[in-house]
Amino acid sequence: MEKQRSFEELYSYICNNSNEIDESLEEAKKEKQKLSKIKFIVCLIFDIVMFILGITFFMNSKFLIHNKFVIFVLMILIAVINLFVCVIINALSNGKQKEYNYKFKEIIIQKIIENFYDNLEYYPNKEMPEYIYKDAKYNEYYDTYYSEDYIEAKIDNNFDIDLAEVETQEEETYKDSDGNTHTREVTIFHGLFAKIVIDKSINTRLVITKNNKLLFNKKRQKMDSSEFEKYFDVASDNKILAMQILTPDIMLELLEFLNSYNVMFDVVVNNNIIYIRFHCGPMFESANLKKGSFDKDTLERYYNMLKLTYDLSRKIINVIKELEV
Repeated sequence: MEKQRSFEELYSYICNNSNEIDESLEEAKKEKQKLSKIKFIVCLIFDIVMFILGITFFMNSKFLIHNKFVIFVLMILIAVINLFVCVIINALSNGKQKEYNYKFKEIIIQKIIENFYDNLEYYPNKEMPEYIYKDAKYNEYYDTYYSEDYIEAKIDNNFDIDLAEVETQEEETYKDSDGNTHTREVTIFHGLFAKIVIDKSINTRLVITKNNKLLFNKKRQKMDSSEFEKYFDVASDNKILAMQILTPDIMLELLEFLNSYNVMFDVVVNNNIIYIRFHCGPMFESANLKKGSFDKDTLERYYNMLKLTYDLSRKIINVIKELEV
């Protein structure tokens, strides 16, 4: 791999070498404007029809006065139907916008990923197989699994890495103030998930996760750094090896990663496989059409997240390589 570019260098390169996306962006903008007009006309016709029907139904002013609640409910219903109409029109007619978002990933995001990884295979619309995520054996229950932006590559032309956006959700049942039962989806994890296979095994399992998540875990280990323990819990089958890996210098570097990027992460090392999660939410989507393809804040966020993924992966790999196991 060539020397990594800084963000400013890469941003300049992308702006000067991604002109093929301009046509797709303009088509997406035209489609959005057209859809806005269609939604406005459809909703206006519907609202006029409902208004005429409402006036006809409430001709009796006495009935109108005593049924303000009914009118309020009707107005809410109209607003909900308007929203529903907009969602349906967007779902059925935003082909150009979907095509633009795909090209954004294929042209621009790919250039950012290539800045960090070798032998890249990037599949924007493909999910990471769920079994890869399950193999990490997180102590979490979820009902639904969603993934996209699947990446297969190598770190420093040596170690295989699988990377993707992953979201897991649990279906939760609750009761409202009237005692009625409802269900809702609660997000358990949403962010980047990486699996790295290395050529050396630690012959045990090590977990570094958010503070208080391992509160009742018998394998939880007390660390020498009180600052580190404010943010992380550590558990391992081999406590001596955990201390060898998480030296004071390494704990300090992990804290610096956390403070520099302001993104919580967790790490699982299981023999010769490293799993890392970054709790960063959605990734690799284009900015809104007004901001265009080269919105600097958006691209810098993606650059920083991929840099964090790369730097943290290499740090853990190098620590393990230096161990005497």
